[in-house]
Amino acid sequence: MKQFSDDDIVLKHALPTRIFHWCLVCSFLPAAFTGIILFLRPFSNNGMHLTMQVHIVSAWVLCIACLLFLVFQFKRVIAFCREIFSWSKNDIKWMMLCGGYPQKIFLGRTIEVPPMRKMNSGQKFMGIIVAFGTIIMIITGLVLYIALPEIPKEIAFVTDRIHLVAGVLLTVCVCCGHMVLGIYNWNEFKCMFGDGTTKINKIKEHNELWVEYDIEPVKSNAE
Repeated sequence: MKQFSDDDIVLKHALPTRIFHWCLVCSFLPAAFTGIILFLRPFSNNGMHLTMQVHIVSAWVLCIACLLFLVFQFKRVIAFCREIFSWSKNDIKWMMLCGGYPQKIFLGRTIEVPPMRKMNSGQKFMGIIVAFGTIIMIITGLVLYIALPEIPKEIAFVTDRIHLVAGVLLTVCVCCGHMVLGIYNWNEFKCMFGDGTTKINKIKEHNELWVEYDIEPVKSNAE
């Protein structure tokens, strides 16, 4: 392994990635929760109308954020896709062990798991779900918003059901999986929603191969 001091600082998440994550949080969560309200319809007509407006605005923010990131950070998108679709035997083993999180959280003990690069297998799997889920949500949402008066009722119904099912599955995965584990790994949470940096000793446990093969030391001007 390359020689790093435990106090060395590494940039794990660049500014564009962090901004995009903030945009996703500020758009997806309002869209998800208002979507649930729209399905359950617990409010009066005025309340439901307001809910729909929040849902539409949040959805447009999500669409625009995804489009801008795709256009201006295309290389990062390609790198992300290459990463989430790169699987090895270690990834299968990691998934079978669930990253050791059930043992750590519920039993209070740490088990050995295969070493990972910058993204662990769970994050890769979540990345695939979010990528395809977001595409489905955007396409079906645009159809319902733009073409609803013109398309046959049967197509509108199927589109609405797909939008609903995809939204529920995506919300459950994000809120019950990604967000929970993100907050559980508080250092990673601070890294993503802070300045993007973290100490080497904080990431060796989860990203051993990333530290060993991908991170290069940078000399300061004084050196």
